[in-house]
Amino acid sequence: MADSHQHFPTPPGFHDDVPMIDDSMLDRGRPVDFERGMNAFPPLAIGLIAACLVVFVFQVLGGGLVDVQKLIDQGALQQDLVEQGEWWRLLSAAFMHGGPDHLIGNMLMLFVLGMACEHAFGLSQFLVLYVACAAGGSLLSLLGDKPSVGASGAIFGLAGALIAIFWRYRGRLHLRHRQIGIALAIWAGYQLLLGFGLMGETVDNRAHLGGLLTGMVCALFLRPAVLAADRTDVEKQPLVRTAGVAAVLVLVGAAVPFLQHLLG
Repeated sequence: MADSHQHFPTPPGFHDDVPMIDDSMLDRGRPVDFERGMNAFPPLAIGLIAACLVVFVFQVLGGGLVDVQKLIDQGALQQDLVEQGEWWRLLSAAFMHGGPDHLIGNMLMLFVLGMACEHAFGLSQFLVLYVACAAGGSLLSLLGDKPSVGASGAIFGLAGALIAIFWRYRGRLHLRHRQIGIALAIWAGYQLLLGFGLMGETVDNRAHLGGLLTGMVCALFLRPAVLAADRTDVEKQPLVRTAGVAAVLVLVGAAVPFLQHLLG
């Protein structure tokens, strides 16, 4: 049977115009490895840890660990004082702790979650997230009638932000070490048990819940730097820069009266 197809000569240079399929084209649909390129020494998280350690030293020197009223005078969260205009306590309380165990436990979690959040959102957005979660945890804590200190509200917020980003981008992000999620669940459950008084300690679950919800909400508006082709592009965006500067100004505005009380 005769061939019904007609064959035409290939025009000169035709093959030069045909794009070749390479590995980058084939990999576009693959999830991004979340842990790839993660900095083992997150600078901003380490800076926050250092600030908490320095504050704790001055708490000890000033007698804040043995006298509740002194702890309040140094900058602990206290409902009536916030209502009187001392808004800075919403943030200062997140840099104070009630004892060595309280401090060490929080700083370990801040390092781990801070590493992940800095990688996920970039430095500017991480700072915005931390400040917002610290304030959100403190605001809900004000529903109680006891003074409160600790970074755990902000830390729960970091966990909430990670939960939100992994849920929202669950088809685009791949987490190699899923044991991290188990460890976070155990830590959160332990903290909540303490909050319910099952282990003879007092923990501010209102701050935990406030921070957790704030972190989840914030993550819906933050841009995931981990998914950007160039992480620096996210940092250069005007809105991200503006938010980062605003977070720094809020921290400085809270630090001035806080240090006056802490060192006074």
